[in-house]
Amino acid sequence: MKTQSSLFVLFILLLSACKEDAAVRTLFTGPEITLGNGRAWMAVRTDPAGQPLSLAVEFDAAALEGLPTGQFPPPSYVLRLPDGVDLPPYDHVTLDWNEHGHEPMHVYDKPHFDVHFYFMSEAERDRIGPDDSLAFNQPLPAANLPVDYLETPGGVPGMGAHVVDLRSPEISGEGSFTHTFIYGKYAGHLNFLEPMVTTEFLRSKPDVTAEVRHPQAWQEAGYYPTKYRISHDAATDRYAITLQGFVRAN
Repeated sequence: MKTQSSLFVLFILLLSACKEDAAVRTLFTGPEITLGNGRAWMAVRTDPAGQPLSLAVEFDAAALEGLPTGQFPPPSYVLRLPDGVDLPPYDHVTLDWNEHGHEPMHVYDKPHFDVHFYFMSEAERDRIGPDDSLAFNQPLPAANLPVDYLETPGGVPGMGAHVVDLRSPEISGEGSFTHTFIYGKYAGHLNFLEPMVTTEFLRSKPDVTAEVRHPQAWQEAGYYPTKYRISHDAATDRYAITLQGFVRAN
C-alpha cells in the first residue's frame, strides 16, 4: 500500500513538473527596466511547439506614475527580447515617452507612448543621422507599402521615417488620436512597426484589438502581426501593448 501511495505521489509530482515545463516553454520575459515609478519588460508567448503567438511590451500600473517631465529630447527606453528567444525580424524595442506629444500639432500632440518594434540592431539604428534626408525620403517599393498608408517626408535620427495610416481617425478627420499603428522605414526598407497610445487611453484600462494591414510583400523573412492589442489586466494591474496573430513570411 505504501508503494502504491509513493507511486501516486511521484506521478503527481511528475505531472506538476510537466505543467511547469509547459509554462516555461510558452511564456518568456525579458529584462525589466525602470519606467516611471514602476517596471516594464518584453514578453513573448508561444504555443507548446515553440511557434510565436504574441510579442508584447508589458508594464505595471506604477509605470504610469512619476514619468519624466521637461526632458528634451524625450526619453527613450530600450527593451530587449528574452534570452534565448529568436523572433525574426525583431531585434529590440524602444518605448518612447512623449510628455507633450509631437508633430503634427492637433493630431499627435497628446501625452503618449510610441512603441517601436525594430527590425535592425541598435548599432544600425544609432547610425541613422540627422542629415540622412535621401535615406529618409527614399520611397518604399510599391509592394511593400500597405494599402492606404502614406509615406511622410523627413525623418528622425536614431529612428527613421514614418508611414501613417490614412484610415486612422486622427488622420481621416473622423476622430481624435487614442491609439494607432504606424510603419517605419529607412533607405527604402521597412525598419520598424509602431503602435502608439495615449496615456489617457491607457488610464481608461482598455482592452481593444485592431487590425494590422499588411503590404503585398515583406522585405524580410519572419513573423508579422495581423492584429495589435492594447489591454489592462485587472487581476495583475498590468498593461500590455501586443503584436499578435502572426503570419510567417519567407
